[in-house]
This record gives sequence, C-alpha cells and structure tokens, in this order.
Amino acid sequence: MKKKRNTGRKKIDIYQKSFSFTHRYNKEKFAFERLKSLKSNFALKINNRLILSAIVFSSLFLAVTIKMIEINLLYTEKGNYFVENVETKRGNILDRNNTSLTANLLTSHISVNPKAVYDKKKFISKVSAINNRFSATDLDKLVSEKKFFWLDRNVEPLELQKYIDLGETGIEFRDAYKRKYLHSELFSHLVGKVDIDNTGVSGLEKSFNKFLQNEENNDLILSLDTRIQHIVRDEILAAMKLYKATGGSGLIMNVNNGEILAMTSLPDFDPNTKNANDNDKFNKNTLGVYEFGSVMKIFTAAMGIEEKIFQPNTKYEIENHIYIGKHRVEDVHRPCEIKMCSVEEIFVESSNIGTIKMIRDIGKELQQEYLSQLGLLRQVNIGIPEKAIPIVPDPWRTVNTESISYGYGLSVSPLHLAVATSAVVNGGYLIKPSLTKLGDDKRYENQIFSEETSEIMRYLLSQVVAKGTAKEAFNKDADKAYTEDGKFKYLVGGKTGTSHKIDKKSYTREKLTTFISVLPIHKPKYVVLISLDDPKGINREYGEPYNTWNWSDAGWNAARVSRQIIDRVSPILDIKARYIPNENMLINTSL
Repeated sequence: MKKKRNTGRKKIDIYQKSFSFTHRYNKEKFAFERLKSLKSNFALKINNRLILSAIVFSSLFLAVTIKMIEINLLYTEKGNYFVENVETKRGNILDRNNTSLTANLLTSHISVNPKAVYDKKKFISKVSAINNRFSATDLDKLVSEKKFFWLDRNVEPLELQKYIDLGETGIEFRDAYKRKYLHSELFSHLVGKVDIDNTGVSGLEKSFNKFLQNEENNDLILSLDTRIQHIVRDEILAAMKLYKATGGSGLIMNVNNGEILAMTSLPDFDPNTKNANDNDKFNKNTLGVYEFGSVMKIFTAAMGIEEKIFQPNTKYEIENHIYIGKHRVEDVHRPCEIKMCSVEEIFVESSNIGTIKMIRDIGKELQQEYLSQLGLLRQVNIGIPEKAIPIVPDPWRTVNTESISYGYGLSVSPLHLAVATSAVVNGGYLIKPSLTKLGDDKRYENQIFSEETSEIMRYLLSQVVAKGTAKEAFNKDADKAYTEDGKFKYLVGGKTGTSHKIDKKSYTREKLTTFISVLPIHKPKYVVLISLDDPKGINREYGEPYNTWNWSDAGWNAARVSRQIIDRVSPILDIKARYIPNENMLINTSL
C-alpha cells in the first residue's frame, strides 16, 4: 500500500518560504530606499554647500577683480594716481590772415590726496626735493591737515616726469591745457591773458571768455595783421632808443570800417610769464588819457569850416602873445611873415594864437556839441575791458574852451583821437573801431561833417606834410625814387602835436609828442597815430643826442617814426607812391 504525500505540509512550507522571501525583499527594498533617500539628502546638502561656496568664491573673486580693475585704472607701475579730468580746449585767437596768436599745450595739474599717502615721512622727503613751492614743513602740515591740495599746476612734460619717477601713492595727475602766446609781447595788451584756470583775465581773452571756452572750439579772428604789428612795434622801439623816450604807442586803423590793423603800447609784457609790472601792463592806446596838444586843432578847424564861420583863406591878426585868463600863450614861430595870417597858415604852422581866435568865433556850445558827436567826451569800445573815460572839464568855462582848442584841458586816449580824425577825413562819418575782422563793409554811425568840409580838411592836412611842421620828416630823405623833374612819394597828410605833461597840478618840461597821419590823403584808407613819451632832442643832421629844446618836438621824432612806418607798411596795404612834380609839390587832394 502506497504511502500518501503530505501536501498540506508542503503548501505551508512554500507559503512560509514565499513570505520569508517577500519579507526579505521588502526589507531590502526599504533599506535601499532609505539608502537612496540618505544619498539624495546628502547630495542635496553637498550641492547646497557647493552653491554657497561658489557664491562666496564668486563674491570674493568679484571683489578682487574690482579691486584689480581699480588698481589698474588708478595706479601706474610706479604707484601714481591718475584722474580722468581733461579740460575743454580753449578756442584759439587768429589774426586777419589766420596766423595763430595762441596755442593750447597739453599739461598736467598735480595734486595730493593725503589719505592715499603710504609713508608720510618718505613722501615729504621725496616731494620736497623736486618741488620748490612748498618746504618740508609746509608739506607735513598740508598732508596732516588737508583732504586735498595742489602740488603744482600746468606742469609741462619734462617736469611732470620728475613727479612720476617718485613712484609715490597719493600724487594725482589731471590732464589740463596751458595757454601759450606764440608772439610773446607783440599782442600782449590786446589779446591779454588767462589765469591758472584758463579763464580770461584781461584783453580779448576776458571779453570773449565764454565764446572761447565753448565746447565747439570757437576761434576768434581779429582785424590785426601780424606783419604790420611787427613793423609798428619795431619802429617805436627804435625811436625810444634813438630819442631816449620812456615809452611810446602806435596804431593803424581803417578809416572807413574801423578795423584796427595794428596797435602797440610800450613798454609791454610777455603774457607767458608771471612777473609783469603794472606799468608794462598799461595799454596807452585805450586806457591812457592825455592832452595831445596841437593835434586837437584838427577838430577846431573842422567845426569852424563846417559851420561856415571861416574858410581856409579867412585871415586873423596874430600878435606876439595872447592871454587865456591870466595865462600867457605864445607861438613857437610865426605862421606867416605879415600880421594877418590865413586859417590855412595858422593850421599848417600850428599857431596857438590863431587857433584861440578861431575858437572864440566858434563858441563853447558848438565846441561841446562837435566834440561830443566825435566821441571825445565818452568811452570808446573796441572789445577789450581796458578802456578809458576822457577827463572833461567840469564846470566847462570859457578858459577851458580856449585851451581845448589847441590841445590842453581835455584828456583823451589815442584811440579816441584816431576815431575822431577818421570822421574828419572819410567824408564826415563817425566809425565804430573794432579788433575783430569785419570785411570791407563801411561801419558808419552818423555823419558829422559834410564831404565838402572833409575835402578841405584833407587838403589842410596835406599841407602840414608838404610845407608845415611835418615837412622835415616827410620831404627830407623820404622819397621813394628820384627823377630830374619830380619825386615819387606816398601821399600823406597829418598833424603834429607837442604837449607838456602835467605833474599833479602843474606842467613840467617833459613832453608828449604825437603825429597823426592819413594814408593816402587824396583817398583816405588808413589813419596812423604815433606818440612818444618824453623824447629828447637830437641833432637833426647826424642823429646824435643833442640838447636843443625845439628838436624834441613832434615834427622831429613822432612824424619821422610815422614816415618810416608808412614806408614799410604801404606795400603790404597795396598803397602805391604817386609822382609829384618839383614845381608843384603841394598835393591835389582831388587826384
């Protein structure tokens, strides 16, 4: 009999085995999931730490980078601190032919930032060795007390290198422009100068400061001609040496549009330096006011002719002397050989007595009216701040009227005189003078004299040169060429003036000599005005110093200087000499 299998037991065993396997599997799976979870959490923590580390590292790297950039930007290999601060380049000033009168040189301003100084003792020792502006004691105080101070300014490259070579932190450099005046003294009174901050402080630099500082780099074009300016200055310097004069002035101006081609005042100064004294900086042409003597007779004659009070052939009795109040007036020499002299003779020979009699017929009211219209009683402006106010008598008495008629009692500038004379010869029109280029257009304000009066005055001025007080200067050794029957000459008219200078309340023996000339006189284009301050008399034949009093008058010096200038500038101005026959040396102004 077969033995039966115990199937129930087997089923239990299989179940138990199956349960055991499932339990083990679940346990292992839980352990795996747990391990996986732990790994995941660990990885997350590691990742977070890495991110945090990366952020920290990046921040540190960024900080270091910024610092390195700062170091690279602010420090050279020697440790000097540079600041990006370039000034606006100032516009240049040019003459009428576009010749540069100024330039801008790139320089550096050097300052100190005391906080950046690493070793103060070493810094002071090294800096004081090359800087003569501050002593070691001064530097010690500045570094200790200041947050900022200038060490030096407008330092040029060679000097700048010395500061760079110090290798000291705390020294800061700023790019800047230094104004250079290319012709030194030549235009000093007109162009003027700028200060350390490149701001105009005198002359055209001051008047046109905003225009020249504009970021568009505006250039200022002047009416001045460098060639003519050189000639005028050269001749006045030579005259000062020859006649032992203490100073001089000169100008050339277009009588039709007021353009000034040259204007010089001596002594002058170099605007590139800092040591000019007040006397050298004084512009005699625009800021000085003077009693010009007989030059003022031009206006006395013109107003009388315009009012038809007298004509060139009108005669006056000329005595040996005449009184203005209690003051006795005489003539240096008689205007004519007979007792009765014409207005022409009085003007040509510069008679004080005759002129006083002429103004007595004109009267105070008319004199004041004409002098006012001619601009002789107010400021005249040419675009620079240095301008004078005339000294006018107040109250204006009869004695003033009579003394002003022949050049005393009214003080005006040379520029005043040039403007007023232009109105007398250009057809009677008052012009506006200018230092800037205007072109060929006429710039008239109003007509003061008729063309007829202007023509008569041109004739009278021509006679002063042909046979009057300026004849020695223009007729002796002044000819451009010689022929058997005549001469080629520049046709010039003018008027001499010699006045005694006043010291406080009394007149001295020192003189101011003046000659104002018109070129060419038959068709005026330019007025030339020359003045010498206290010239000494010289021997007229040999040019040696001489003590003859009369030889120190304007006809012997100022007129001669004018002739020499006219001889040199006329070709530049395209003015040609004219042929004058010997038998008729008087100039016909209608030619």
